[in-house]
Amino acid sequence: MSIIDKMKKAITGGDWFVAFRDKERKAWKLAKMPENQWCADPFVFEDGGTHYIFVEQYLKEKDKGCIGYFTFENGEPVNQGIIIENSYHMSYPDVFCYNNHYYMIPETSANGTVDLYTADHFPDRWHKEKTLIDGKKLVDSTVWQKGEDYYLISYSMSGGYEIQVYALDMEKQDLRLLSTKQYDKNIARPGGRLFMENGKLMRPAQDCSRKYGEELIIYQVDEINRAGEFMEHEVKRITADSLQLSNNPERIHQLTCDSRYEVADVYKEKLDFLHAPRILLRSRRK
Repeated sequence: MSIIDKMKKAITGGDWFVAFRDKERKAWKLAKMPENQWCADPFVFEDGGTHYIFVEQYLKEKDKGCIGYFTFENGEPVNQGIIIENSYHMSYPDVFCYNNHYYMIPETSANGTVDLYTADHFPDRWHKEKTLIDGKKLVDSTVWQKGEDYYLISYSMSGGYEIQVYALDMEKQDLRLLSTKQYDKNIARPGGRLFMENGKLMRPAQDCSRKYGEELIIYQVDEINRAGEFMEHEVKRITADSLQLSNNPERIHQLTCDSRYEVADVYKEKLDFLHAPRILLRSRRK
């Protein structure tokens, strides 16, 4: 990266927005963001005919992310507020079910942990059930179920760009490392829940090789098993402009779907001379 590119990166900030579409209507729209906040890392989750979007809900005044959620009302997502807030930054709220109980593994790398939360009252009351990993900065941990087996796919940028695949034992509530996969560029960070397409398992990932969350890469997962095999190959890319949104965003870095809705997050860039110092302070805050 040239000096000019580094300077541009240091003063380029912006806001994330949640975009959504009804699969039958096709056209993408922007959800209304809460005042003085933005939302990213959307996980759409369907339960009993109700559709939710769990998000990183970023408080500009506090300069940190919390966990919030939307519900769909008359086909539009409506923000219901924040449901988890800690002293440290949180994001990427991956929600899943096990034995009719609701769980969440949000990103808490700012705390050096991977934590399991459970719902006391779904969808709005949660508590931390257990710390699964301590003292390790893993980002965007994503749960995937294959039959009765649960996996956790996470990403480490410590000394390289590495996918780490764990066996997740929900009975014991612990993790066992199965395999790692190195990438020569920052092109593998998880970008949403795995999904099936034309009978193939797909994994969304972020292309951050030039700048954070620039576009989505969709990998086809060729193998993932308890023996430690993990193989994938790129099949397509999704850019922010392909959504044809009214605010003409420059970046996209997450995509999830349920039976009816598809949701993504998009980023609108703007000049921000405090962008680099703010990111540095956040990375040091715990």
